[in-house]
Amino acid sequence: MSETIGTPYYIAPEVLNHQYGKECDVWSLGVMAYIILSGIPPFNGSSDADIMAAIKKGTFNFNAKVWSTVSQSAKDFITSLLTFDANKRPTALVALQHPWLKQSDPHINESQTAAALDNLIKFHSH
Repeated sequence: MSETIGTPYYIAPEVLNHQYGKECDVWSLGVMAYIILSGIPPFNGSSDADIMAAIKKGTFNFNAKVWSTVSQSAKDFITSLLTFDANKRPTALVALQHPWLKQSDPHINESQTAAALDNLIKFHSH
């Protein structure tokens, strides 16, 4: 595939370079997991060009306060999905085997969930 399509927040770096395969979907899943758990995007900017520049850099962090109560396992899952090099990114099948998805009793922190929802409302209102 070689056409650049999609919502800027979720586009994988290789899509911006016009050479990509199904690995870009795993990246997008990582972006969605990041947003679901925090309510903010991992790559942000004030314009589409700024967002795409942030994606091209490929660096993100878990510094926002909302991440303080998120498990290391969840962060590891997201980090694996947002591996910049598409060749090193896990396949969807491998990602499904991640320990964070396999745990039988996921801990849900109500204050973290409320903070993520507040962030999500703010994110979608601008």
